[in-house]
Amino acid sequence: MSREEQKQQELELLQEGQKESQIRFESTDTEREERQKKVCAFHVTCMDERDRFAPDATGEPYGSMHLFASPGGCITQDRDAANGAGKFLEIYQEEIREANKDKKKIIIDLMPHTCFKDNHAGCAAFGGDEEAEYAYFTALKDELLKLPELQNAEIRTTMYDTDTHDLVGFAGFEVDEKSHEVSAMIRRDEGEASNEYEDEWDRFHSGYRIYVGSLPHAWCPKRNLAYHLHEKMDYEELLEGIALAAKIILTHSHVPIEEKPIVIQIDRLFGYSPAIQLEDDELLARLNKSPLLTDVGIELKDEDVLIVRTQTDRFSWQGEII
Repeated sequence: MSREEQKQQELELLQEGQKESQIRFESTDTEREERQKKVCAFHVTCMDERDRFAPDATGEPYGSMHLFASPGGCITQDRDAANGAGKFLEIYQEEIREANKDKKKIIIDLMPHTCFKDNHAGCAAFGGDEEAEYAYFTALKDELLKLPELQNAEIRTTMYDTDTHDLVGFAGFEVDEKSHEVSAMIRRDEGEASNEYEDEWDRFHSGYRIYVGSLPHAWCPKRNLAYHLHEKMDYEELLEGIALAAKIILTHSHVPIEEKPIVIQIDRLFGYSPAIQLEDDELLARLNKSPLLTDVGIELKDEDVLIVRTQTDRFSWQGEII
């Protein structure tokens, strides 16, 4: 199969995934709507493609949470917890204001990830340093609770194990029984997750897509496939996040890259402009200037990268390739 044929196949797979996600989204309409009448929930996690099931592991209805993802799950890449809390409020100020006005409960899940069985398969953005992750997210929790708008929020701090799909609480939070049940359910689901064998395809990186936007699960219903970066990250941090994901794909992923082009999907909500408005050649040129790629001798070439622009309805999850 030629590269152009591979790219065409990826476009078809992307559309199939979108249809599958929308069906699943519609199937949970009642449960989700009932939950959202009472709760405004947020999920903060890493861009890592193995984190696909992390929101499910909280037990929240499918599609009911606002999802923020970045390298390491750090809301600002300077890893200053006070700056991160301020940026979180900036991004979600409208949702938080509405929730407080309607007297909804605000829940924030801070969920970094690791691989307890093999630390080298942990979070690349933190260099596999679990203690550094604990320290950052503990401090972030404290800073978020200092904000008047979030003084009554419930902030849950858990470490997600990409190998077993279990949650481990830290910073005083204890994982409830419901989350344990969900984790067990995820492990039982055939083709979705298993810790019965040392399956490198499951434990380690095998993603080759990079999603930029705010609704990654509207396009990718499967785990270990697409890195996701929130469109409202600071612009330069967003571009560096794409470069980091590309580096991981080309240096660590188990996917046969000669059979799969790197797919960069730039998604926008209906009625809004995309976060990245560079032309394809301009975007590749900017990424190729990143030290993350130049320091390891990587150059992204047009024939090996598929850049796709999409738009998605945030209320129905209907999406289309532009």
